[in-house]
Amino acid sequence: MTTSSEEFTTVIGPDATFKGELTFESSAKLLGKIDGTITAKGRLEVAAGSECKATISAKEVIVQGHIQGNVEAEDLVELKPKGMITGDIIAARMSMAEGAAIDGHCRIGVGSKTASLKSMAEVKPLVETVKAK
Repeated sequence: MTTSSEEFTTVIGPDATFKGELTFESSAKLLGKIDGTITAKGRLEVAAGSECKATISAKEVIVQGHIQGNVEAEDLVELKPKGMITGDIIAARMSMAEGAAIDGHCRIGVGSKTASLKSMAEVKPLVETVKAK
């Protein structure tokens, strides 16, 4: 699957810094720095070098840069070799390349559509549970 700029109806350039709420009716490619909330009805690509401190909701999320925040994908989350997500993920499917990183909880597959990030936040990591005993 290629992800050239021609596939995206909106491209936010590497020199852009945005703070607030972004909504895309179709696909978008982010090359700059975003801080806030991002919603896309199609594919959202966070390109290499891009930094997003955002809550993201989209049909597909492709990560080559860094996302700090929760990600919810109706269909697919795809982490490329240098992609990183620091936050919780909910998706129907996920693909993760060698070299990619996740620091958070994941709920992938059956039942993921009915899950909410709020309910995931209540889950305590096993490490903290073991230390408490």
